Amino acid sequence: MTSSFPIRLFVICVVCGTVFALPCLTNKSKQDFNKARNALKSLENFLKNQAISINSKVQALDKDMTLMEEDFKRRQWIKYNKHCYYFGDDSVIWTDAERRCREIGGYLVKIEDYSENSWITQEITKSSKKTYYWLGSTDAVNGDWRWIYDQTQMSYKNFISGRPYPTSSSASYTYNCILLHYGNGNWYDNPCSKSYPYVCESNFCKFYTASYN
Repeated sequence: MTSSFPIRLFVICVVCGTVFALPCLTNKSKQDFNKARNALKSLENFLKNQAISINSKVQALDKDMTLMEEDFKRRQWIKYNKHCYYFGDDSVIWTDAERRCREIGGYLVKIEDYSENSWITQEITKSSKKTYYWLGSTDAVNGDWRWIYDQTQMSYKNFISGRPYPTSSSASYTYNCILLHYGNGNWYDNPCSKSYPYVCESNFCKFYTASYN
């Protein structure tokens, strides 16, 4: 028992000496701590800036939506069967018609059934322009007619007999857009470079001037 006492005393002294020799915070620890604190400060500033940026973008989006609503109310949109329609009376080529529809919050019309086609025909007969109107379909791949709005193939068609031109016809390569006749509602494929009025459609129907449901 007496011989083990010096050993235990030695171990205690070594441990105590080691503990008391350690500083509360070494220089490296201080550096690491400062780096971590600076990183947190940088993160805090970054998040503040992001919050300001997001708030600015939300305000800009809200302003755009307000302007869209005002523009929507100002234009003669007509509601039918939960969709809204705008009849553009300026004559433009097909690509410009599609662009103008997009600019006012819609798309070049997609006609899905006989009743919709009949209603649109009735509306354009009220116009002083007795002419054709652009519809929102094209065959970028010859013979494969799709709606520009969602790229779906046609399920309903109302082409006049003999139209559209079959792919075997040379005309089919240049007659790539569809017109609706104001009088009979028939469809005709035609060169997209011709200028005609157009029909826009929109799902944004909070504001409208008339309703036909």
